[in-house]
Amino acid sequence: EIIEKLHKRHEDGYFECKPDTMAYNVALNAIAKCKGDDSAQRAEALLERMQDRFMAGDLDVAPTAPSFVTVMSAWARSNHPKGGTRAEALLHKMHELHKSGVENVAPNTFAYSTCILAWSKSGQRKAGKRAQNLLKEMERCRDEGLDDVKPNAITYTNVMEAWIASKQPDALEKVEAILEHMITQSNFGDVDSAPTTTTFNVLLKAIRHSGHPEIHRKAEEVLNHMKTLYVNGDDRVKPNIITYNTFIATCARTGGNEKNRRNAFSLVLTALKEINEDKDLRADAYTWPAIWQACHCLLDVKTDLPQMNSLFDLTVKDGAFNELLFNNIRGFLPASYLQKKL
Repeated sequence: EIIEKLHKRHEDGYFECKPDTMAYNVALNAIAKCKGDDSAQRAEALLERMQDRFMAGDLDVAPTAPSFVTVMSAWARSNHPKGGTRAEALLHKMHELHKSGVENVAPNTFAYSTCILAWSKSGQRKAGKRAQNLLKEMERCRDEGLDDVKPNAITYTNVMEAWIASKQPDALEKVEAILEHMITQSNFGDVDSAPTTTTFNVLLKAIRHSGHPEIHRKAEEVLNHMKTLYVNGDDRVKPNIITYNTFIATCARTGGNEKNRRNAFSLVLTALKEINEDKDLRADAYTWPAIWQACHCLLDVKTDLPQMNSLFDLTVKDGAFNELLFNNIRGFLPASYLQKKL
């Protein structure tokens, strides 16, 4: 609305009111960050009007890379099923404009990474494949000397998320392959591709959704590897509370026999101990719900109530007991026990 009013004022002779690229980019950013369901559509519609005016000869409103990336970000935040498709169409438009001679609109690492993020949020089964293809395109550009399009740790991690979102049976295998590729790139001197804590957290997420027969052992290997790397001086991969929350939630999904489940719960208790002993870690709103989910899935309330009682007391002591958590645990803890505790 403001942009249109500025154009109207300019047409009425107030030349200082003429919108330029910066004005459009500010408006795009404002629309993109709105919480409405149609924010992405509205942002793209404004970008199209910007392009139309530019193509009609108004050089003051030439779209730039940030113009397009802002709209891609809006599609990523929308979680719309067509978000990936729309973001990739915008990426192609950037290429088209750049090839036609328009300056400052060439796709860069940020543009590709945002497009891949939009695919990861789309929930489409083809999301992983589309993200992987975009990554290959970036690596080809990098190999041709176009460093502005070089993938980094964020890019690779977004591709991992896209594979998880695709829910393909080989998603974990694809995620692990990307991590190995990142490590290889890093070992050859590409520090921007080095895995980070977030990268390993996403790997844990992939394991949690994989249905791996020894899911707790697989998760334990990842957490131990992170701790080893950190102890050996790699500060980029220090486990954080998200790491532990995801690890605990992964262990909670352990199936199989009672021995498997007992081993998985032992890992949960070890993780809780490490959280409490690390001055840089503190249980958050997701930690205790994950622990109690593990209790529900891995323990037998008939034989393990004393252990659950100890955890109940720790939950209260930590100040984490609230109505939401109570509603979760009342489904499997005996009513008589809860009446006594409360």
